[in-house]
Amino acid sequence: MIGAHAARRVCLDESPEAAAELLRRRGLDPRRLERLLFSTADGGDAARSETVGLLDAWGRPAEAELYVPPRRDGRPPGLIVGLHGVGSSAAVLREHLRALADACGAVLLCPTALRPFEASSNFDVAGIFGSRFQEARWTTEPGDFPVRALRWAREHLAVDVNRCALVGASMGGIATWGMASRRWDGLAMAASVNGAPSIWEMFGPDNTMRELLPNALGVPLTVVHGARDRQIPLVLARDAVTHLRGRGHQGVSFVEVPDGEHGLSTMGIEPGKPQFDEIVRCFDTARRTPWPGRVLHRAREEAHGRAHWVEMKDLLPGSTATVDARAVDRTHLVVRASGCSRLRLFLGDRLVDHGRVLVTVNGGSREVDFRPSLVDAISTYRGSDADPGRMAQMVVDIALPEIHEEEGTSC
Repeated sequence: MIGAHAARRVCLDESPEAAAELLRRRGLDPRRLERLLFSTADGGDAARSETVGLLDAWGRPAEAELYVPPRRDGRPPGLIVGLHGVGSSAAVLREHLRALADACGAVLLCPTALRPFEASSNFDVAGIFGSRFQEARWTTEPGDFPVRALRWAREHLAVDVNRCALVGASMGGIATWGMASRRWDGLAMAASVNGAPSIWEMFGPDNTMRELLPNALGVPLTVVHGARDRQIPLVLARDAVTHLRGRGHQGVSFVEVPDGEHGLSTMGIEPGKPQFDEIVRCFDTARRTPWPGRVLHRAREEAHGRAHWVEMKDLLPGSTATVDARAVDRTHLVVRASGCSRLRLFLGDRLVDHGRVLVTVNGGSREVDFRPSLVDAISTYRGSDADPGRMAQMVVDIALPEIHEEEGTSC
């Protein structure tokens, strides 16, 4: 029987068709492959600290600092991707977060930021560094290092892919908010230290941030901020937490550090401190559910149109696309969407039964014959940054009809 690591290599290195033929000869069907890719049975990574190399989607290399703590029990380790701030580094952040990784029983991987490959507005960091800030920074693009670090760990380490978290400080905290508002479905939790959803809010509304912030309702959040922070005002983080609580977020916590300044060394991210203990508590209790019965998602960029098993395609320029997708039962899916002209559904037998599935989109219905495909499973695993929680056994594209007002609910 092929092991989990070997199966990952086959799926990622071979063409989907060649990989499917090879894995089929090993007795794997789509469900068995999914279970194998989730498995950590052939893991047992040795405790160590080392520097590893990452590549972004444009082929640019950057170093990342890896820390694998000693195994504290028989539970597979989770993963913390640490995002450093301006003027800091991956190595410095790793030392700050080592005790946190130990307490959480999680592998720690801290990538190094590069300058964005493409020009961007920099609205999220404009308030601290100026709208023309062009230094190394994080972006939420799928090809940048926050996403690529998650992929590298899922590909190379025996981590529990349903216990992956982001912990960011300063600029890294801003990126953590950005990821929680765009790619929340890949995270078990997120923690921001002296960050905020957008610094542009110091000067005026950041409409993109406001439109996308409700996505963070889908992921537990711990927000830690220093009362003496003079670079990113505490009120920006506190207001965002208040907004999410007002929308019913039950898993968001806020810890104010009375003597905390902007520098991470002043923030007391160490055992015995309330802020440290709260991040550990959140991590220990959080676990992603890969196939939820209902998905609510918003997107303003094509790259972030997917959440779990539904994706909005061909987004209308300048608008916010929204989707509310739910499984009524294992033979009927109901979707209401706007702001896009096409949908893609990622079906799996954790969500629906084999055979006929009724799909109702904006009041119009069609039947889909769900037949799991090993090629589709491998293709979607590759296209989902090696995340078996986002792989599918069949992909269905649907043109979006006009909304029938009597059907469904709004996002």
